[in-house]
Amino acid sequence: MLYNLQILRALAAYLVFVTHFGLYAGPVLPRPDFLAFGAAGVDVFFVLSGFIMFVSTGGRDEGVGAFLLRRVARVVPVYWLVTLALASMALAGLKPIGIVEFRPDYLIQSLLFLPFSRGGYIEPLNSVGWTLNYEMFFYVVFAGLLLVPALGQRAVAAAGIFLGLTLLGLVPVPGLYWAYYTKPILLEFAAGIGLGYAYLRLRTPPAGFPVRRAAGTAFAAAGLLILGGHAAAFAFGVQPEFSGFVRPLVWGSAATLVVGAMLLLERGGIRLRSPWLLSQGNASYSFYLVHNLMLHATSKVVSVLPVSGLTRAGLIFLIAFGASAALGEALFRWVEAPMNAILRRRFDRRPIPAPLRSALTP
Repeated sequence: MLYNLQILRALAAYLVFVTHFGLYAGPVLPRPDFLAFGAAGVDVFFVLSGFIMFVSTGGRDEGVGAFLLRRVARVVPVYWLVTLALASMALAGLKPIGIVEFRPDYLIQSLLFLPFSRGGYIEPLNSVGWTLNYEMFFYVVFAGLLLVPALGQRAVAAAGIFLGLTLLGLVPVPGLYWAYYTKPILLEFAAGIGLGYAYLRLRTPPAGFPVRRAAGTAFAAAGLLILGGHAAAFAFGVQPEFSGFVRPLVWGSAATLVVGAMLLLERGGIRLRSPWLLSQGNASYSFYLVHNLMLHATSKVVSVLPVSGLTRAGLIFLIAFGASAALGEALFRWVEAPMNAILRRRFDRRPIPAPLRSALTP
């Protein structure tokens, strides 16, 4: 298990939670400041995704079909369960978060991970699922890269494909799919693949290598990028999450530095071993899928209480965070992990030679 990455997954999910909490905090807290947290969390997820896929397949003889089936078994069951739950709530008139209008084609496209426009935003019924639309796209592209046998050539091919797609995005071609799958945020996935190649090639740092100092320098550089990006956003009056090529340049670079630093510490034998965060790292995917609903439900409950201002915001944060963590753990232990194991056994009877198996899951 890569302990540091497990903890990083939990922290990235928490950052996205903080961003969406900003929607319910009210005027006592400045909403634009929270956008940066979400950008940082999502970008860390994208870099981790590229790293995980490259490293988890780098040491095994895995076919394209087996790879895709493993990814489907990991991602689809709990996502479909949460999406169907939201759809059922909408049909029952409960108006879950973000679903102002419900249509059958919205549900179908959400379940098939196809991007579509809904209420002016390109997002599925479970709004955070927009990142999973990209994940599925990454899986398909990376499955094709498995046909390239040499790891170095595979990494170069990945960089070429995703850079090429983002450059194609500069061509003004109409169509939602063209715009969606040529966004520069794809470069963050390629950066994760680059980290994966470096991780497999460099192995343990040589004796005397200043692991802590190098990792600290990377963390500091990431912090400066984030502060600089935030200051620039404030100066130019734009949202701090940025868009276009600026996002991977600022947030993507910072995320790559953070993930790289955590991996360097892991290689150097320096591991964070918080039992809570390790457990939350396992459940981070389920936490990510349900936290918006928990925030929405909590805000409804708190709205009937005689509180306001910071007290109201604090109650929403504490209750929604606790509920998201608890429900995420429950979904992981009783739904996500068992269904994943069942589907893996059904799809692939071969043993899984993966010391990275438990940690390297997207």
